[in-house]
Amino acid sequence: MLVGEHVRRTYGGRHYAKGQNISPRLRAAYDGALDEVDVLVLPTQPLRPTPLPAPGAPREEIVGRAFEMVPNTAPFNVTGHPAVSVPCQPPGSLPIGLMVVGPHFADRTVLRVAAAVEGLSDIG
Repeated sequence: MLVGEHVRRTYGGRHYAKGQNISPRLRAAYDGALDEVDVLVLPTQPLRPTPLPAPGAPREEIVGRAFEMVPNTAPFNVTGHPAVSVPCQPPGSLPIGLMVVGPHFADRTVLRVAAAVEGLSDIG
C-alpha cells in the first residue's frame, strides 16, 4: 500500500493506466493457454525461499523481500483467473508451493486438482 500510494503521488495514474491497458492482452494470453489444457500448473514463487528480514531491518529490505515473491501470483489478480497455491515440500525442507490456475469460472476444477495434489504429497 505504501508503494502504491508513493507511485500515485509521484506519477499520478500513469502506471495504473498502463497496467489496465495491458491486462486484456495478459488475460487473452492465459485464456489461449487454457484453451489447450484444463489447468496450468506453475511454481507459486519465482525463486527459492529467502530468509525473513532481521528484526529492525530497513524498510527497503522488508518491502523488497515482500515484492520479490509476487511475480507469479500477481497476474491472476488482474486477469481474474481462479488460482490456488498448494504446499508440496518434503518434511523438513523449505516451503515450496505449486500453483494451479484454471479458466474463468472453473473454480471447482482448480480446487479439485489442488485437493488431488494435496492427497499425493506427504507434507505432514
